[in-house]
Amino acid sequence: MNDYVEKRPELVGISDQSRAWQNGASCKPDADNGARMNPLDAVDTDAPRLSVAKVAALLKAEYGLQGQLRPLLGERDQNFRLTTGDSQRYVVKIAGAAEDQKAADYQIRALLHLEASGCRTAVPEVRRTVDGASSTTILCGETRHVVRLASYLPGDVLADVPATPSLMGSLGRSLAYLDVALSDFEHDEDQQPLLWDMQRAADLLPLTAHIPDSLLRQSVLACFDDFLQVAEPRFASLRHQVIHNDVNPGNVLVEQKDPESVAGIIDFGDMLRAPLVVELAIAASYLRCDDEDALVFIAAFVAAYNRVSPLEDVEIDLLYHLLRTRLATTLTMLYWRLAAKGNDDDYARESLHSESGAERFLARINAMTSRAFADRLRQACGH
Repeated sequence: MNDYVEKRPELVGISDQSRAWQNGASCKPDADNGARMNPLDAVDTDAPRLSVAKVAALLKAEYGLQGQLRPLLGERDQNFRLTTGDSQRYVVKIAGAAEDQKAADYQIRALLHLEASGCRTAVPEVRRTVDGASSTTILCGETRHVVRLASYLPGDVLADVPATPSLMGSLGRSLAYLDVALSDFEHDEDQQPLLWDMQRAADLLPLTAHIPDSLLRQSVLACFDDFLQVAEPRFASLRHQVIHNDVNPGNVLVEQKDPESVAGIIDFGDMLRAPLVVELAIAASYLRCDDEDALVFIAAFVAAYNRVSPLEDVEIDLLYHLLRTRLATTLTMLYWRLAAKGNDDDYARESLHSESGAERFLARINAMTSRAFADRLRQACGH
């Protein structure tokens, strides 16, 4: 731990509960299972670094596939895009050392469930091995990693497409269809420990010490405090189900021939069981608008979601608090990763670029009252 982290920031206007987490252990105890697994290990562990030649040999032997392999960026996994000789494309995902077979099976079963349910939102389809298995393994040094393949969905990533209210409405409908299809999905691993689990936002309080700007750090701490005081106490009464948990502009594809329509949603690595409204808050935190009306995209998104899957009043009330929590999480994780990995980390550099507007958007949301925020969304939804 460097000297800066040892000097934990002064907490001004922060509740005793927040102060306790800032000065206490790095993982919050679970009432039933004792201390939780420390999810820092998964992010702080380097992704596998298998050679292209070794991956190509495995794909030929296990899947009967050959072609060009192109590296894809990932936070915890090593990923490739495989393009075969007949122009078929797949995503090759080699799980990090922190992920076991059960966690890999969780993601595979979710995709198979969505396929069987006839989900109206396109998602990757699982490709089986020549023996009919849904995954295989590969050895890297002394560590065996789970390998799985899924179809590569066509489309432009949302991050590269001009945002419009119409496109945000398409995203709202697509996410609602996905959540409806996931509503009856269950798996033993659906409560996996993740730093990106908003239910465990308090676990991130020690990591805020890595935020170098004191004013931003205080803003982030205030968001976490608001979460602990207002949102977390109401979680038990909310609707829970398995959610995607990471609908960001890099995980949403847009139709190339119709830039107002979502083509599909990808990357199910952060799925977990949580309050359904957390799904909307996460997606909404990325719908940032610099125009005079900061909520124009969020309102279109939430209204469209609501038309497919009606929201409860309490869920709309909590969106303000949960959106701020996600933005605080994004900023905390960004600066922690930069401190832990340095500027040589590809994922950290990409995150620094893609999240350049998070601080500015948080300031705009902070300037609103929770009542004004909720009233605007109620009006958009016709509540």
